[in-house]
This record gives sequence, structure tokens and C-alpha cells, in this order.
Amino acid sequence: MNSADESSNPAPLIDFEQLQSACDGDVVLMRELMEMYFTQADQIMSGLRQAIPAGGIDDVDHLAHKLAGSSLACGMSAIVPSLRQLEHNAKSGHLNGAEGHFAEATAQLELIRQAMKEHLSQFG
Repeated sequence: MNSADESSNPAPLIDFEQLQSACDGDVVLMRELMEMYFTQADQIMSGLRQAIPAGGIDDVDHLAHKLAGSSLACGMSAIVPSLRQLEHNAKSGHLNGAEGHFAEATAQLELIRQAMKEHLSQFG
């Protein structure tokens, strides 16, 4: 069934139209933006890695919200659902399932990183 296919892959890894828009089509700017994005994403994921087992609900809420927002702005679509779930749960006062959502976000970030590396390699 087609609906099963759609539900298993709800969003592209990267929304290249959004990324192009954010960079005004400038490849040099895109490289700089991606360097900043991945540096920030790695820092935030490190913070989440510490906050989740410590039960830091406010930190999880803040960090997940921050990375989801920057991911959307840059077109890094695939990581957003798991971050939004972390944020939603934290806003609800619990971290139920946080380890799983974090693991999903980590996996998506690595897929995005590889896809961007391949994308940028087209430009020399």
C-alpha cells in the first residue's frame, strides 16, 4: 500500500529548496551555513546526551526546541520530528521515550551529514 510507504518516510532528509532559499543559492554561503549548523547541532546533541539521563526536563525542552528551529530554517527536515517529540514530552513534564527519540535524532543527523557531504561534493 502506498500509505505505508508515505508513513515510513514522511519527510525528505533535506529540503533543498529551503536550503537554497536560506543561502540565496550561494554555494560558499551554503558551505559556511552547513559548517555552523553541524557545529551547533553537535553541541546541542551533546547537551541532550547529558540532559536526558540526568532528567533535565527544562534543558531537553530548550535544546530540542533550539535544534528543531535551526534545522527547519536550514531545511534539515528529517531530524525535526524526533526533536519535536522530545520538546513536546519535556513541555508535558516528562522524558518518557527520550532515549529512543534521541537515538532517532542522532541517526537522522548522521544521515543528513552524509547527504550534505555528498551534495556539496558536486560543487568541487
